[in-house]
Amino acid sequence: MKINPIYISTSSIKTKNVIEAVRQLSAITKNIELSGGCEYDESLLDKLIKIRRHEEINFLVHGYFPPPLKHFILNFADTDKNTRDFLEETMRFVGSLDTYYYSAHAGFKKNFISQRELLFESADKKNFTVDDISYNLEWFQENFPNCKIALENLYPNNSDKECCFMMHINEIISVLERFPEVYFLLDLGHLKISAHIFDFNYVKAAELLFENYSNRILGIHLSENNGYEDDHFLIYSDSIQPMILKEYADIIKNNKINITIESRNSSIQELSECLSLIIKAVS
Repeated sequence: MKINPIYISTSSIKTKNVIEAVRQLSAITKNIELSGGCEYDESLLDKLIKIRRHEEINFLVHGYFPPPLKHFILNFADTDKNTRDFLEETMRFVGSLDTYYYSAHAGFKKNFISQRELLFESADKKNFTVDDISYNLEWFQENFPNCKIALENLYPNNSDKECCFMMHINEIISVLERFPEVYFLLDLGHLKISAHIFDFNYVKAAELLFENYSNRILGIHLSENNGYEDDHFLIYSDSIQPMILKEYADIIKNNKINITIESRNSSIQELSECLSLIIKAVS
């Protein structure tokens, strides 16, 4: 059975220019996930539409994309106008680039400021609940009824066990059970950090998710880390993640689950080798 396309995130390339990241990645793949960490470009959508048409690139849109003129921390649990205006602009890209779902981090339980991807609690005290996620999901489905949304599991950023939603395996399951209409983006790197800090079994958690929620998983994010921080290292041959992919290759293929390599500051040669490794694992 043919595997679904394996994507590479634009965040894997050391550049803040999205078009340059796409240009470099297109040398080794026609499947590219558009993600955060880039600079604002007023004509970005027109450029991406042209690239997609001329070079037959398949795009996915993930998280904090497209980059807004004024940066902020996107929180899917925050129902304010800033969040919804951003999502409306994001969905313009999703529709115009003909992607069939949008994926986003599940959200934060508090307001934070960010420094080098580490979260520090903001002086602006505000708490968010799963009900807030529910309100945004209802708003999203009402305004974009033809697009699927996938929430991504998170991890204890800066070792904060109360920072995010969908960190512990029990909470991941709880959210999936509460919102049966919502899909799931399984980040195996995030799951590894959560398993280490919360002390649950990483392999068993992955097994539970693949065995019970495979029809809800639209994508898988891959990156390696030290078990404490979201380092976004490339997957290597004796990493446990390719072993997990190999174990559930049939489930991944049967459910047409996308896979995305989500590293940082990698060379095209390194990404090409990692791509070959992942293809081998799921073939």
